[in-house]
Amino acid sequence: MIDAGSKALGADRAPWASGYGRLLDAPDARIVALSEHHATVDWPERAMPPIGSRLLAVPNHVCNAVNLADVYALADGSATWPVGARGRND
Repeated sequence: MIDAGSKALGADRAPWASGYGRLLDAPDARIVALSEHHATVDWPERAMPPIGSRLLAVPNHVCNAVNLADVYALADGSATWPVGARGRND
């Protein structure tokens, strides 16, 4: 389980995709199920990271993921980007 469900990754799963996203440090792992706040990861034959580890998850479709957050932090920690269109569904 990881702390990134459909509200963080979006629920898009293209017919050709083998999951709901990928983990950058574990390219063979697949995000195979989503709840709103958590995801289930299928780990191939390799050791899982320790509980509490930070993982970099990449969603299948970035448009939905961006729509679901107010601010994004760059992976290298150098900056944050506000999502300017957030909350503009008037």
